[in-house]
Amino acid sequence: MKFSSILQNVLGRFPFLRPVVGVISFLFMCLNVLFWAGGLHIVALGFLFRRRFSDSQVNSACNRFFAGWIRTSYWWFNTVLGVEWQFDKNMKHDPEKWHLSIANHQSWVDVFVILSQLEGKVVPPRVFMKQALFWIPLVGTATKIMGFPFMKRHSKERLKKHPKLVGEDLETTRRSCKRFAKTPNTVLSFVEGTRYTDRKHRQQSSPYSRLLKPKAGGIGFVLQAMPGKFDDIIDINVVYPHKRNSFWDLLCGRLETAKVSVRSIAIPDFLKTSDIDPLERDREAFFNWFNQYWHEKDRRLNAEMVAWEQELAGDKCSQTRESSAAK
Repeated sequence: MKFSSILQNVLGRFPFLRPVVGVISFLFMCLNVLFWAGGLHIVALGFLFRRRFSDSQVNSACNRFFAGWIRTSYWWFNTVLGVEWQFDKNMKHDPEKWHLSIANHQSWVDVFVILSQLEGKVVPPRVFMKQALFWIPLVGTATKIMGFPFMKRHSKERLKKHPKLVGEDLETTRRSCKRFAKTPNTVLSFVEGTRYTDRKHRQQSSPYSRLLKPKAGGIGFVLQAMPGKFDDIIDINVVYPHKRNSFWDLLCGRLETAKVSVRSIAIPDFLKTSDIDPLERDREAFFNWFNQYWHEKDRRLNAEMVAWEQELAGDKCSQTRESSAAK
């Protein structure tokens, strides 16, 4: 009998122990980050010996450390906590190309689910990060070493007061992408900009069934900063069986499953040109295309969630009938 099965049986009988499991899981995750990020800093010394190590060699080593962190995190969730994420097995193995990955966002658990889905299929994804996140101990410098692009964004109010700052965000991003753009990479983006909740959905008066309004300008920003780099969009939908899907629920062993679906979306040719300007000259064409994509994503996500809810309800009814028959 698996350890995870034993643990879940114990937690089923003594649910007050779940917070204890949550604390132990949290400590493991902290140690896991320290181990892999610490090793990554040692590898970074390779940058001091450029005559001996090429950028591609160092980047390859960084990717292995990143992948190691993803695998050990999933090992804990799967082997110890008994988590069974239903990954999309039809996703293609394609690590030699550039990919722009877009996913819906409901919980911080999404990050671990998506990274585990992508691991081994494409280059471990980089995320455009706010400049302030660089100062997170060890994590900030580790992401910098791996080539995560850092952006310093100015608010609309500040840009109105200081017109000279217009265009500075784009130029800063281009500079930060200099090493990042040398070899094929994957960029991950949560276009909604925040986690989905029913409350936020109502506040926005979102026209979508299962998504918030997209902040598509960020995608335009990425395409303009790295023109012609991306071959496609890896569109990812993540659904959970219930609304208790917080990271703490995962650490405590309450969130036992999630389902992932992946599809490839072709990027229009006009967005691959070197002079693309999706936020100004090509704004209308870009947003028309993206809005059509987002509506289709919402339709598919809604269908997937309804289908899984019905499947789970059917399984629950079957279990109830079997239990009654046994009595």
